[in-house]
Amino acid sequence: MTVQYAWGLLLLRLVLGLSFTMHGYAKFGSGIENTVIWFDSIGLPGLLAYGIALLEVMGGLALMAGLATRLLAAFYVFVMLVAIFKVKLAVGFIGGYELDLTFLTISLVLFISGGGLYSIDRALFPSRGVKAAR
Repeated sequence: MTVQYAWGLLLLRLVLGLSFTMHGYAKFGSGIENTVIWFDSIGLPGLLAYGIALLEVMGGLALMAGLATRLLAAFYVFVMLVAIFKVKLAVGFIGGYELDLTFLTISLVLFISGGGLYSIDRALFPSRGVKAAR
């Protein structure tokens, strides 16, 4: 793995992790009950709001550390697909699903690539890492 590639994955993990953490924190901070009601109003189980908010906060923190990167990225891909097709697609690209599409794309990159050289994943499972290019 080249150093530039490793730094790139680290930056993607940090930005995506921070973004999800803040979005989850906002759900709890503004009253999770409001999010539960909104989930119900769009046809999703209200209880799911707690799981999504926890995934965003705790998963975002773990993602920044590079822990369970591929697993979390897979969850985020699913969450973003639901957000885009259930809520944002009808609004259009600008002011609608552009941020969700960005999060989806970063999540796909992290799912494919893993946490990279500067991650807890790499420290725990060094044999799963990408071999350095020669």
